[in-house]
Amino acid sequence: MGIEPGVYNINNDNNDYAVMMYGNDEEGIPMVCVSNPNGQTQFNVRESGEGTNRYIIGSDWFKYNVGAAPDNLQEQNFPFTTLQDFEWSIEPAGPDCYKIHIPNMDAYWFLPDGPSQTRILIEGAQGRPAEIWRMVKVG
Repeated sequence: MGIEPGVYNINNDNNDYAVMMYGNDEEGIPMVCVSNPNGQTQFNVRESGEGTNRYIIGSDWFKYNVGAAPDNLQEQNFPFTTLQDFEWSIEPAGPDCYKIHIPNMDAYWFLPDGPSQTRILIEGAQGRPAEIWRMVKVG
């Protein structure tokens, strides 16, 4: 079973950094994580179709969704802002914890060690704590 649709704060479970979307009115801006949760974006998680267990992750505030380039992960190995609906798989990984990946691909969100505003990457699953995302429903 997947996640319940709603509005969520998304934090990396390894270091508690909060996922943030920059509102630059431009597509292709990388998603980053910040150390100050006051700066985090709240994300609307909605099913792309009933019973599909695939989700659109977006920001109602910034009017962008989170997308990826599954055919070009060599050059663009990070989630980014897009106006298109992009489907993600969200798999349970513990209480309020999930793994987020491109459906039918070994391409998971991963936060490398780094300072605030480190870019989220998309990599193959390796069982690392930084592949786990805590998603707390706020609305």
